Amino acid sequence: VSLEAVAQIVNGGTPRSDVAEYWDGDVQWLTPKDMGQMRSREIASTPRTLTQAGLQNSSARQIPENSIILSTRAPIGHLAINKQPMAFNQGCRGIVPGDHLNHQFLYYFLLANRSELNELGAGATFKELSTGALRSFAIPLPPLDEQKRIVEVLDQAFAALDLVQRNAEKNLIDAK
Repeated sequence: VSLEAVAQIVNGGTPRSDVAEYWDGDVQWLTPKDMGQMRSREIASTPRTLTQAGLQNSSARQIPENSIILSTRAPIGHLAINKQPMAFNQGCRGIVPGDHLNHQFLYYFLLANRSELNELGAGATFKELSTGALRSFAIPLPPLDEQKRIVEVLDQAFAALDLVQRNAEKNLIDAK
């Protein structure tokens, strides 16, 4: 199915940086740069925040927790699951899953298909994935129980890989 058939796509925005009352509030606000420094798939707090005035006086919008934030330029393909309501700049799109789409399943699917998303980007100065291209991006939609089972399998596989990596790093240190 198309992504827009099972999720809402939300564009990001940035308040004017020269208006101090728009910044340093209680609204978490994510950028592609911040996403590039993440060490986990989940995020609860961001380096910069907006005030309610900043949110209301810009094109920035908040999305509910357990949505997916995707960087759509500079670069295309950073991903995050927000663990609280969050806004983001225009270099990102928020994807709010509907009732028939598990957010973790969507995260893994987009992670596995970052190169395809990047190929859909267009632009002369830098590539950007348009909202229209993201809306029409085709995703599989197995039953919700199957999505959850797939997430469990992938979580176990990634946990095992993390353990192997930690052990290899420890062995390398011990060998030195």
